Amino acid sequence: MNDTTQSQKLSVVERRANLSYAEFERAYLYANKPVVITDALRDWKAISRWSPEFFKTEFGSMKFSIEEKKTNYPANGQTAATEYTMAGFIDRVVSSTDDDPAPYFRNQIFYERFPSLNADIEPLPSYFLPNWLPESFLVPRVQSVFNRGSQIEIYIGGKGGTFPVLHYDGLASHAFLMQIYGRKEFILYSPDQEQYLYPSPERENLSLVNSVENPDLVKYPRFAKAVATKFVLEPGELLFIPSHWWHTTKMLTACISVSVNTVNESNWPAVIGFLSMRRRNAVVSMATRAYLAGAGSWRSRRDRRLSAARRA
Repeated sequence: MNDTTQSQKLSVVERRANLSYAEFERAYLYANKPVVITDALRDWKAISRWSPEFFKTEFGSMKFSIEEKKTNYPANGQTAATEYTMAGFIDRVVSSTDDDPAPYFRNQIFYERFPSLNADIEPLPSYFLPNWLPESFLVPRVQSVFNRGSQIEIYIGGKGGTFPVLHYDGLASHAFLMQIYGRKEFILYSPDQEQYLYPSPERENLSLVNSVENPDLVKYPRFAKAVATKFVLEPGELLFIPSHWWHTTKMLTACISVSVNTVNESNWPAVIGFLSMRRRNAVVSMATRAYLAGAGSWRSRRDRRLSAARRA
């Protein structure tokens, strides 16, 4: 785990406006502390343009499948794919309720699904930089995983819908969540709460706890001690979720969001730990650590030189 992930039982996530990059870097990025930035998206056309009706009108014939958990299955996590058109899906979204939530169109690569909307989310906030995920790496597998992780993703869902699992983002990356339409509740747990969250033995960044709202405390008794921070992200707001912060969401209305993941010097030790712990062979794990340490070292020096040049 990153050395910066000290005990942080937050009662509230700060909301900031006019936040300079230097202050973001000092107070949140390197401190590994969440923050909501209320005015980061003020120039995005998406804020005034996107709505469920917009996607139904502009992309109604688009076809896609969504993995949905079937209620007639035993409680073993099995899912089945359901095919939708965007028009039919949006009808489900606008009629979604807490008792009968719409499925969640999530983690879709934005530039592949909606290339005509690229200009709607520009300019990208400077808080995303530097980001090493889209860069070239000597090890092809590392580059493939990192490059996929760099993709901007889009999410569309209805009232009562939830993200299916409590988790922290893969690669121990930082996450930026941008709320375009609707209101979404976030539930966060700081890294020091992990002892209560039952990480999966197979996928260490996913919790086995079945529900943060109605947990099975007979099966997961330690979860009763977990301290959550809850808040609502409003349209036009950006949320920074730092490396190794566990989180999940619930939609209070129909919602449209986009996300970006980043990796840089601030969370590189956590990235090395995440990737090396997945190498069951000790020699491979050591080699992974050595390669990533070197790859991060020269990038850190490069970024510091560039930062100094900009200030000069």
